[in-house]
Amino acid sequence: MRLRRNAGVIAAALTALSAAAGCGGHGGEKEVSADTAPKDVAVTVAAAAVRPVERTVEAVGSLRGWENVTLGVKKEGRVRKVFRDMGDRVKPGETVIELETEDADLAVRQADRRLQVELAKLGLKELPKGDYDVTSVPAVVQAKVALEKAKRNLDRERSLMARNAGTMQDFQNAESDFHAAEAALANSILTTQSTLANAQAARATLDIARHDRSEMEIRAPVPSKLPDGVTEPIVYAVSKRSVTEGQMLRVGDQVMELVIERPLRLWINVPERHSAEVKLGQPVKVSVASFPGTPFEGTVSRINPAVDPASRTFQVEAVIPNNRGMLRPGGFAKASIQVDRNATATVVPIESVVQYAGVTKVFVIEGGKARAINVETGLEGPGWVEVVGPVPANAQVVVTGHSQLADGTPVVVRDGEPKKKPAEAAAGPAAPPAG
Repeated sequence: MRLRRNAGVIAAALTALSAAAGCGGHGGEKEVSADTAPKDVAVTVAAAAVRPVERTVEAVGSLRGWENVTLGVKKEGRVRKVFRDMGDRVKPGETVIELETEDADLAVRQADRRLQVELAKLGLKELPKGDYDVTSVPAVVQAKVALEKAKRNLDRERSLMARNAGTMQDFQNAESDFHAAEAALANSILTTQSTLANAQAARATLDIARHDRSEMEIRAPVPSKLPDGVTEPIVYAVSKRSVTEGQMLRVGDQVMELVIERPLRLWINVPERHSAEVKLGQPVKVSVASFPGTPFEGTVSRINPAVDPASRTFQVEAVIPNNRGMLRPGGFAKASIQVDRNATATVVPIESVVQYAGVTKVFVIEGGKARAINVETGLEGPGWVEVVGPVPANAQVVVTGHSQLADGTPVVVRDGEPKKKPAEAAAGPAAPPAG
């Protein structure tokens, strides 16, 4: 009996609990339904604007000297004197290293003496330039005189024979003397020409000896032409010295490295997708870590027509005047090539751009509701960013409150919030996007 009475009590209690739970659940559903009803989201907005911008292509590269020259020796010898060292400035044609010249000086004197011997045979003090008339040489003149004398004797004997006043023996002797004089003149001319050729060879030997003597003095090269736009004289800087005084050098040994640091070349690798934008003559702005905030200007001077298949980039060369001498060859530099100075862009406040799960979008207000528009960002400036996408002109873009928005959410613009235009908030130059 006790068990039955307890079981009845438990059953009644369970029934009461079930009824209470059923009533509570029904009331809860009504309350949730009332809380989830759509509500207007308060937002602030700003008008999208179109503003002028500068389109740029960003790249990095290395600075190089206009010319990098490695000086070597053409003749063996011992270093007598080193005139310049690392960091010195050298003018074109200036002697930087001198080798011992005793042997070269003796060779010059020996070649000069040989030339003087050959000139003495010709009766000359200097070797004439161009063609030379050998008939004026004394030996040839003497042979010509002897020939003329023999000819007169022959003519006289011929006249005597015509009058039967001379003898055949005298006529034959005169004729033989005439032919001998002709041969002597021809031989004298040939001998003189040979002596002249020997003199010319001696002169060439002397020139070679003098040239070899000059090679004992190692000089900075003289450029055949100045770089475009450069009017001041070129000056080399010594970047490396490889020898010391007293050192024995062989042909081809490197002794010094020179570099032209004004102007400089900037070699940069530009992605292939910009090949249609980069052109000769475009301005380039360069920045280096050693002078942060200091811009350097240059110009695109050369474009490699081939694309590197490994990196899918093409090489661009820019000329940097470096008139102040602040940049150094071999340094790392960032370059910004200005490909379009008169471009326009649709810009919005930076705060209005929403990025989530790899998607970039902005919300615009249309008919009291928010509409999401997928965009891509581009140039950035102080407080604004370029958006590329179907953003209507002068659209009202949500600046704050977009964290609660979805496509089609009703919105209300907060009272007292000025509708600022990003173009008015930023008047500075456009900053290029990263990469």
